[in-house]
Amino acid sequence: MKAALILATQQFEEHPAYADRDVTEFFFIESAPRFAKLPYHRHKIVLLVSAMRHTAARLEAEGRTVRRVCLGDDLTFAAALSRLLTEHGVTELSWMSDPNRPVDERIARICADHDVDTEIHSDALFLTPEEEVDEWFADHPTPLMEDFYRWQRRRTGILMDGPRPAGRRWNFDAENRKPLPKKGIEIPPLPNTEQDEITATVIAEVDARFSGHPGRASDFWLPVTPEDARAWLGVFVAQRLADFGRYEDAMKADEPFLFHAVISPMLNIGLLTVDEVITAVTRTNAPLASVEGFVRQVIGWREYMRGMYRAHPKLEKVNALKLERRLEKYWYSGRRMPADVPVPVRTVLERVHRWGYAHHIERLMVLGNWFLLQGYAPREVNAWFLALFVDAYDWVMVPNVMGMSQYADGGFVATKPYVSGGAYLQKMGSWWPSAQDAKDSVFTDAYWAFLEEHEDVLAGNHRLSLALAQMRKRRDADGSSS
Repeated sequence: MKAALILATQQFEEHPAYADRDVTEFFFIESAPRFAKLPYHRHKIVLLVSAMRHTAARLEAEGRTVRRVCLGDDLTFAAALSRLLTEHGVTELSWMSDPNRPVDERIARICADHDVDTEIHSDALFLTPEEEVDEWFADHPTPLMEDFYRWQRRRTGILMDGPRPAGRRWNFDAENRKPLPKKGIEIPPLPNTEQDEITATVIAEVDARFSGHPGRASDFWLPVTPEDARAWLGVFVAQRLADFGRYEDAMKADEPFLFHAVISPMLNIGLLTVDEVITAVTRTNAPLASVEGFVRQVIGWREYMRGMYRAHPKLEKVNALKLERRLEKYWYSGRRMPADVPVPVRTVLERVHRWGYAHHIERLMVLGNWFLLQGYAPREVNAWFLALFVDAYDWVMVPNVMGMSQYADGGFVATKPYVSGGAYLQKMGSWWPSAQDAKDSVFTDAYWAFLEEHEDVLAGNHRLSLALAQMRKRRDADGSSS
């Protein structure tokens, strides 16, 4: 008997196994011990479990045979799969390749232990076939995101006018780095999502079983079906895409979402596909700068991170700056936060606990910046992002956190550390009452201290030459006045 295993992060409406006439049963595994491996945000668990149950219900409504291991069975993933293979007499198992490195090997090993043949479908979470992305990274020992992005544009024809980029420019970054105006801008709300009986049941289970995890399942806010995810995407295209590019790096203390699409939680588990996202965004009359800025995130940055993860396993363990500080309990609990935690970090951390989400510039320039300035161990930081964010998985977090955010690779993924003092944060988010308050903040003090502490390592980085020169001038001035 041939069965198909539908992994939690692959809730496609058109999974290739659904078209395989030889598959007679579909397996879904909700592993409570796996969800307890880290203190995952409860919204992340609700999203995955509810999406799986909705997929299973759709298959059953179509007359398909579904076998489930539920949270209440309290089985590890390996034990659950072994039970399904044994109880249902499986002779061949198919599944879609998982982008996270150990998963396929673990499934294949379990199948081998049960003398079960295997079939692995190509990963459909990305636009670029595995073989092509691997070949590109093999041919580029020093892979730059801009080079990868332009290759993607040429390869796919997306936003191309023959051999040239649309608008005769590859990017519109200069137009896409604006702070919000003080007045006169309306920020559309995210769509409302209604919780059906399946999701309501999952919420109750998660709140009961994972009561020690961050967040409250009862506050869950995301789509869990392909239909609802497409509707969510449609609202973004109609209401927020036009201003996305201009304000994609902006921040506001009382606005967690601004003009962002917030589709990564659905895109990263197959409720949306890259093809339908790019089609929806490029078939609009939105300004080219906004469309290009969004396309860059999806077919450039996202797929570049996946390629980096595949090509460079070393990123999981790097620590170029030898940072060792452990994360305190409040990062996970949200309680008893020290009074000296700066306003931007405090604000963003509070809403990460509320939503399991912060947009990309807050992740990089508020949270990641502060983690790096304070000397937290990069693997600790990576584990925290994996646990707290609804869209976080190894394939995207390892290169993004260890490389781009925490500079743990010494400049391989990103050519400089993404650190700043209060001035940049004030410019993009008005976090303090005045520019002088930002200049006098602990964020600014930590920035100069970081540059001084790591001066020897950073001295050869030409992109930091001005900042290091300013740091030395400050240091010399302080020395002369003492």
